[in-house]
Amino acid sequence: MTSICSALTGEQVDAYLERIQLPKAYRRDKCPALDVSFLSRLQGYHVSAIPYENLALHYAKDTNISLDVAELHKKLVQRHRGGYCMENNILFHHVLLFLGFNVYLAGARLFRAGTGRSAGWSGWEHSVNIVTLKQQRYLVDVGYGGNGPRSPLPLVEGSIYENIGTQTMRLVYETLPGSRQRQWIYQVRNAEDQPWIQNYAFTEIEFFQRDFDVINFFTSCHSDCFLTSHLLVVKYLREGDKVYGKIVLDDDKVKKNEGGQNVLVQICMTERERVEALRDQFGIELTDEEQKGIQGRMSALR
Repeated sequence: MTSICSALTGEQVDAYLERIQLPKAYRRDKCPALDVSFLSRLQGYHVSAIPYENLALHYAKDTNISLDVAELHKKLVQRHRGGYCMENNILFHHVLLFLGFNVYLAGARLFRAGTGRSAGWSGWEHSVNIVTLKQQRYLVDVGYGGNGPRSPLPLVEGSIYENIGTQTMRLVYETLPGSRQRQWIYQVRNAEDQPWIQNYAFTEIEFFQRDFDVINFFTSCHSDCFLTSHLLVVKYLREGDKVYGKIVLDDDKVKKNEGGQNVLVQICMTERERVEALRDQFGIELTDEEQKGIQGRMSALR
């Protein structure tokens, strides 16, 4: 994964660009410039077409999340499914590599709010892309979910950028509690009069395939990971080139945010209702075998 060569073929990349419905002007045969404008469109079209979702941790008889690029392409592109952070960002990483971007993957720590043993900063549980354009590095993340950035974020401390609706985002460069080294911290603020919320922290150290294999094992199997006990699907809403909102399935609740406030759309009372919501609201079709896989799990609707 850290090789300068992509694991994808031209045919696979074309299928991906069709999957995210990228405008024809930015397809490979048009040779678009490798600039921030092109990168922004790739990111915005990805998050509004390929959901963040952890359904394979719940609607499956056996949990087996593969980070093999060919398998990711089959799942996210051919089957029109989504994936969680590493699935989305690793696939996106190889697309960027194929297109010629200067990019590498890095790991990130999540900030867990609230009480309990998971409160505070986690270990390495997330992945991000770092892209360099004209000697400026950018955070590019298509796999964080609800409060993730919709566009590339320059690694510049303190600068504030618009995200969705009234939400703004920034990076600060600070030490974490118990650490002696500074890290980039991604923060969002839902309005000017509200406090900044810490989301995740990352360094500029490149991560390898083996690193993500270890992270993926914890994320998909450990009971201390939020994703193993809670079902979450996030798909961004786009009009033209602009990402303006998002729709979320949080366990049994479907919520929509179209620029500032969450509105409850539906409460799923049964598994049938949730499977139908996944199909109708997120474009995700689960097989009969996958639907049966949730039986007996704590995330099943009773």
